[in-house]
Amino acid sequence: MKTDLDKLFSGTLTKKQLMTHLVNIFDSLAELEKTGVDFENILLDKKHIFLDHFSNRLVFMHLPIKDNVFEKVSMSEFLKELIASTTYDENDDLQFFIKLHNYLAGTPAFQLQEFKEKLFEFSTGRKQRKEAAPETKSKFYSPGFITRALAIDDEGTTVLGAFSEPDEYEEGTTALGVDNRILSKPFLLEMETGEKIDVTKEVFKIGRDPEQADYASRNKVVGRIHAELVTSDGEYFLIDKHSRNGSYLNGVKLSPNEKIKIKHDDLIKLANQEFVFKLF
Repeated sequence: MKTDLDKLFSGTLTKKQLMTHLVNIFDSLAELEKTGVDFENILLDKKHIFLDHFSNRLVFMHLPIKDNVFEKVSMSEFLKELIASTTYDENDDLQFFIKLHNYLAGTPAFQLQEFKEKLFEFSTGRKQRKEAAPETKSKFYSPGFITRALAIDDEGTTVLGAFSEPDEYEEGTTALGVDNRILSKPFLLEMETGEKIDVTKEVFKIGRDPEQADYASRNKVVGRIHAELVTSDGEYFLIDKHSRNGSYLNGVKLSPNEKIKIKHDDLIKLANQEFVFKLF
């Protein structure tokens, strides 16, 4: 029985489960990187990346270089899609998921080692110490290396890190099934109208003045610049800008110019206009 990446990331994942799967992806790719494999020719498709139950490492497909017609997806795009489509347990460490989400959204390209270090930092709140580990040769099977290059022919698919024969694939053409969308940015949901307001700046101004505000409200009791949503180090804050009719977070009134941290599904009220803050 085969377990693909699609099955591993199905259902609602806890922080521990998500960390385990992502570190497994990193370690398996790091082993492949040592062999000089061109990552551009690895098939980055959740349904065609399999878990080897013997070693608990992942098995990847390496597609032919000659006359490639498959859709190329970068490692960055693949991981963004993977996280965007993952259902995360919101009762777990939600800040971990938010920081991971924001890191991927704001990083067009990154190194595998850097990605693993960020995972550790987001999970523990501290940076990982870098230690040089001595290389050791093992006589045991490691699926990260190309132990046998199984090519159908000179244009065939190669299975990286597997002893068993691969399933047959159509020669030369593969549909990845992964789109190029980027992760969505946080947004406000206007309670009365259902309008979605994307938070597109690190300092996002909300008010009645269309020339100064990033979101211009038509509500006459909202101030000209009533409040600001501030993004800082992967976290979000609400600041009341000395508004006449006040700003409220989950029913609690903010003091003028007070910087208050907000989270997913928080209720924000500016004067009598209500919003829900959403991360996804």
